[in-house]
Amino acid sequence: MYLIGNGRLLTRDSDRPYFENGAVAVEGAEVREAGELRELRKAYPKAEFIDAEGGLIMPGLINAHTHFYSYLLRGFSIPGYSPSCFYEALAGRSWKLDRNLSFMDCVSAACAALIESVKCGVTTLFDHHACSAGPAGTLLGIAGAAEEIGVRACLSCEVSSRCGYAACSAGIAENEEFISYCEAAPCDRIRPLFGMHAPFTLSDLDISECVRRCGGRTGFHMHVSEGQDDRYVCMHNYKLSPVKRLSGLGVLGKDTLLAHCVHVDDEEIDLLAQTGTAVVNNPQSNMSNGVGFAPVRKMLEKGVTVGLGTDAYTSDMLESAKAFISSMRLTEGSPAVGVKEASKLLFENNAKIASRRFGRELGVIRAGAPADIVIMECSPFTRFTAENADSQILFGLSGHDCRMTMVGGKILMLGRKMLTVDEAKLRERTAADAEALWKRLEEKPDSEYEWSADFTSFQ
Repeated sequence: MYLIGNGRLLTRDSDRPYFENGAVAVEGAEVREAGELRELRKAYPKAEFIDAEGGLIMPGLINAHTHFYSYLLRGFSIPGYSPSCFYEALAGRSWKLDRNLSFMDCVSAACAALIESVKCGVTTLFDHHACSAGPAGTLLGIAGAAEEIGVRACLSCEVSSRCGYAACSAGIAENEEFISYCEAAPCDRIRPLFGMHAPFTLSDLDISECVRRCGGRTGFHMHVSEGQDDRYVCMHNYKLSPVKRLSGLGVLGKDTLLAHCVHVDDEEIDLLAQTGTAVVNNPQSNMSNGVGFAPVRKMLEKGVTVGLGTDAYTSDMLESAKAFISSMRLTEGSPAVGVKEASKLLFENNAKIASRRFGRELGVIRAGAPADIVIMECSPFTRFTAENADSQILFGLSGHDCRMTMVGGKILMLGRKMLTVDEAKLRERTAADAEALWKRLEEKPDSEYEWSADFTSFQ
């Protein structure tokens, strides 16, 4: 049993939201009690004490959309890569990468992403995997890395028609088999979703096949209207906007997660709200790719659950939230917006999205909730209260201020040192895998990655 205390405690529990000198009693995988340090020390005198040293004790952060596989590209410059638009950025970088990944590349990249995330206070992640070169078994490999490191992970494998029938079929099979595996060998920290890339790289028959093979066992995780390409292809080829097209094909619903939704209109937002479909905003990625800023405020006003992700741009959710605030203010031309919305996305809606998928109340510290807890170094020069806590966090902290990360009552990182894995050994292996991957990418001419939206896969 642990007692985490001697710091400010921010619970996200509306009944008991904040304790100036608080503590959390953890028994097994769950929170036993949260309250004042003095009272809990009397109640649990034999518990192992974890000293927050005046820091901030709070629920672990949640990343609602990322891509582990792209972590092996950090620092790599692709020869001749100079995209003039988002489509060229996809074709020249992301798609070239996923066609050259080996099984071990996928596992190594997952280890890198997960270790960085744990050290930034992230305890739950939604990964959108891609490996068109041969995805068979890669989701199990990633799940194994997540279990070893100790995080909660919701995994899916991107299905796309862009590499032809065989690759599309392999992606569908990988999702289907991983969902079946999770049903046969359930783990409370690993969950599946059925992954698809984006409507503009999938025919109607491909999407229908995904829906059929999923069989209603889970929802879907896919990109939608990230750039104008998605909207243009869907309108041109199918006479429907991306969201309307997905609605007609049975993809939308309360268990489905749509990343980006930058270019959606009012009718599409209404459809998202009516079906209970969640959306994940990824501000840094959207800025980096020059695709724009999603109509987040309108989505929230209409009742859409909008969460926050990083799209692999970073592992730091607090950094992503800061970027969201700046992006929203720049887009709307107002310095009065952003903080309230960022807080809702990161602290409230990400918890809703994760709780729905994992079947447990995540993102809160209260009796009976999973003990997913972090300690952040926090010594503000100004008053810290329950009322201004979000502003203090969003403007005063970064993920690298995390000093302890616990998931399900197990300490994964303490004092910036990983406890569940040998970080040095994993870094050495990952570096070797990255070097080999970079060499393969340098040897592949760009002509091998041409693709057209005029495709037929299952037709």
